[in-house]
Amino acid sequence: MLRLAAPDVVAKSAVGAGDSFAAAMTLGLAQGRDSEDAFAYGMAAGAAAVLSAGTGLCRREDVERLYEGMRSQVRAIATES
Repeated sequence: MLRLAAPDVVAKSAVGAGDSFAAAMTLGLAQGRDSEDAFAYGMAAGAAAVLSAGTGLCRREDVERLYEGMRSQVRAIATES
């Protein structure tokens, strides 16, 4: 089981957050990332999705910024394994 703290963001809408998580995690795995890293990428995409009001899509720059902030958590998980 993987657990990461969600990035602290101000949610404007929850529409598409789960879909964004699933898509980004799937993309990460398809790119050859390990499961912890792909999970963090999905978490970042889900968090980025809630930054957009209504049904707007997440922005890649938000995903990348949030993901970079989560990398220390991913490294900590990898060293625990």
